[in-house]
Amino acid sequence: MECDVSWTSLVYNAQGVIAIYGGDPPPLSNVRIREVRLQEDGPTVILRFDLPVFPENVPKKWVAQGFNTVQLEISFGGIRSLSVEGIATEVVADVAISEGDGVTLVVASPVMRVEAAAQTAFLAKVSAYWDGGEEGG
Repeated sequence: MECDVSWTSLVYNAQGVIAIYGGDPPPLSNVRIREVRLQEDGPTVILRFDLPVFPENVPKKWVAQGFNTVQLEISFGGIRSLSVEGIATEVVADVAISEGDGVTLVVASPVMRVEAAAQTAFLAKVSAYWDGGEEGG
C-alpha cells in the first residue's frame, strides 16, 4: 500500500515519531496491530500498533530500559464511515493513511480489514517497550 504522501504529513502531532527516526519514519507496512478501539466521543477510532523497525538513535531512557519496539497510537476523529471485517490475534498488517475528504484509514491483512473515513488523524502517543517474542507474527 504505497502512497505518494508520507503518512506523517497527514497526521497531526507527528513530530515526535519523525524526530525519533531522524526525520525518516518507516512506512506503515508489516506493523503488529495491538488494538482497534472505538469511542463515542467524536466518534473516534484509535489504532495502536508496533512499528516493525526500531530507530538507531533512541532516547537514552529507552536504551537504559532495554526497549526494542516502538508503539504508536493514532486517533482518527470525526469518523464518517467505518467497516471492520475479520478478527484475529497477532495481526500483522499494512496500514495506509491517505488524504481525500479528510483522512482515510485502511488496515489490511489476510485475516482482518479495517476501513475508516475521518475528519482528522492525530498521533496521540509514542512509546516503547521490550518485546521478547518472535519477530513478525
